[in-house]
Amino acid sequence: MITVFSQKDAFAFDELTITSKHSTERELMDNAGRSIAQFIVETIEDPFNQKFIVLSGPGNNGGDAIISHYYLNLYGVQSELLLLNEKQKQSWIFKQYSIDADTLGIYSDECRFNPEYWYVDGIFGIGLKRTVEGRYKDVIDKLSDCPNMIAIDIPSGIYCDTGTIAGTNLQAEYTLTMGHPKLAHFFNEGLEYSGDLHVLDIGFKQLSKTQDYIQLIEPEDAGNISPVHSENSHKYSRGKLISIAGASGYTGACILAVQAAGKTGAGIIKAIIPESLNSIFETALIETITIPIPDNNSGYFSLENTEDILKEVQWADAILFGPGLAAGKKSAEWMADILKKIQQPLVLDASGFLPLIEKKIQFGDLPPETILTPHYAEFSRIFNMDVKKVWEDPISAVREIISILGGRVLILKGATNIIVTSQGELLLMNYGTPLLATAGTGDVLSGILASAVVQGLSVDDAAIFGTYLHAECGYQYEEITSIMGLTATDLLLMIPYALESLKYVH
Repeated sequence: MITVFSQKDAFAFDELTITSKHSTERELMDNAGRSIAQFIVETIEDPFNQKFIVLSGPGNNGGDAIISHYYLNLYGVQSELLLLNEKQKQSWIFKQYSIDADTLGIYSDECRFNPEYWYVDGIFGIGLKRTVEGRYKDVIDKLSDCPNMIAIDIPSGIYCDTGTIAGTNLQAEYTLTMGHPKLAHFFNEGLEYSGDLHVLDIGFKQLSKTQDYIQLIEPEDAGNISPVHSENSHKYSRGKLISIAGASGYTGACILAVQAAGKTGAGIIKAIIPESLNSIFETALIETITIPIPDNNSGYFSLENTEDILKEVQWADAILFGPGLAAGKKSAEWMADILKKIQQPLVLDASGFLPLIEKKIQFGDLPPETILTPHYAEFSRIFNMDVKKVWEDPISAVREIISILGGRVLILKGATNIIVTSQGELLLMNYGTPLLATAGTGDVLSGILASAVVQGLSVDDAAIFGTYLHAECGYQYEEITSIMGLTATDLLLMIPYALESLKYVH
């Protein structure tokens, strides 16, 4: 996994590297400036026939920019340095590095920017805490029409810990971050405006305890924990799964989840469904055993069905609960009655959150081995948070509820998934494609997760494997079919290809 830094983490690690005498501050800045220049020479097409403008603001980010300008000129690249404040000329950098006066300028209101040039954004770095105003806002606004932007650490105007905009911001084609990715690269506008992210090694001290930090999941992390079965395996040894899902109008959610579980490798699946809908499920779920529960032709479960459902649940190795369940009057009551008595590992999704939202159960009533998979709106309802607050600062929102989970795993679904492990650690899964943002793909994820659990993965490993496999299905669709038009049904067809691809990443 890759360690991801918050603003506080990054500053503390800078300090640790320096105070431990692993590297001095000036060595780190020299390495940063040189690495930025080397990236430009090695990556930008025909760099020696391009024009580069290096923009330097306050702080070490601006210092890195100045040093990168020095190395660009040293390498023969046509570069000009534009300082945002004349006082920057008093920095030690100008004493240590020979900056040709002919390549140096000071920003003024008369400055204009040519969209044909390349710009190195060293205006603000990870330390930004205020709204962008004054000359800094003027510069950023003027640069908005310039597409060739290379940001140092974070595009200027983006807050490090949330990825939200500080009034105005730049959009980068490339972002070159030092040592470790930052939270802003994965959330809100920071995800959208960071462009192609590259992590530069500038000589930081090695981390001794990576578990103290947020981690980004890599392909190897999923590939190394894929379910493995012996040659003597049979359908029962590959896991017995029961789904409690589906209602009138929402049969598709159950069908998608159950089919996903089957394609991911679950050995045998039973679907507990309302009796009046049995013909629909029998037709769609060829490989699945349906267990019709009398429903008085209503198309959904009620309190009267509790005992019948609990009797069937005992058979299973794991339970999938929620996709497509009706959320009508007194639904929370019968769901709560069942959830309190489930002892097997549980994947809880969609309508299955209703008892938590209506406070009919507490998290302590759920099995210890539970995976919850809310999206942002569901998360805000479960934990009674302002959804706007969750969107703007999801990491802080998730950190607030870790103790409430009591060791249960939670996946906050979004463009970047946030996983809370059973140990309270935070993992990020950012491998997904925007193609997955369609109805029903979340049900497919629930089925994949349930299948991983029933095949013997821990709830932590299932969350890692399941979210990555789900994302890989999207990329398999892009490669095999199209970059457009993905539906949840298409996603199901990609599961075998995604499973095959994971065999070759470890």
